[in-house]
Amino acid sequence: MRLAAGLAVARLHGEELPRLDPPSQESLDPALAAFVERLRGIVTARKHVALEALMANTFRPDFDVAKGPAGFQAHWRPESSSSPVWGILERLLALPGHRYSETLYALPYVCARFPLQFDLLGNVVAIKEGVNLLAEPKTDAARVGSVSYSIVPLAQPLTPPVFIPAGSFVELKHPQLGRCFAASADIYSPAAHRAFFEKRQGQWHWISLAAPTLKDSPELHKPVSG
Repeated sequence: MRLAAGLAVARLHGEELPRLDPPSQESLDPALAAFVERLRGIVTARKHVALEALMANTFRPDFDVAKGPAGFQAHWRPESSSSPVWGILERLLALPGHRYSETLYALPYVCARFPLQFDLLGNVVAIKEGVNLLAEPKTDAARVGSVSYSIVPLAQPLTPPVFIPAGSFVELKHPQLGRCFAASADIYSPAAHRAFFEKRQGQWHWISLAAPTLKDSPELHKPVSG
């Protein structure tokens, strides 16, 4: 009886929280789909030279940073396999994107479609059906409910630059369940990095990788070479 009641609350929750459903990718320009797939392969292989070759000359690697592939290289040091940029790219490339027009596309949809009335730093988005909400920040913790593609308030706002490490947990403040946790793999912050792609003269180009709240280059972006 208690389990059934708990599941009922979880279902109620998923309905009450605002949703941010992923858009369909079925009608994407085949050339764009191929471009993004090529980028995924490059990121998986950690090939920084090939990565920089996909960038437009005016590429923006975050705000207040020099433009172009050289600016990206100086800012992120992608020649190091430990550079945070690889994990950031893996995360956003694992999600569907949002098509602004026939010539402008952004990854992931979480950032592009997030409602303006909600605080970017004070919420995260569940990126799949049935994201487990846990009583404690550990994988074997008791499950207290679930959410599906929901916008969920955080217990404490994030601080820029937003970077939620793989294998970690975020503390949530659910309207009914109260304090609970979700695995970082199951959520994405609308204040995290997003990538933009533009079609120019019939060809797709990668034009930026930026976080909307980032103004200064943090220590996070200075990995040890190796």
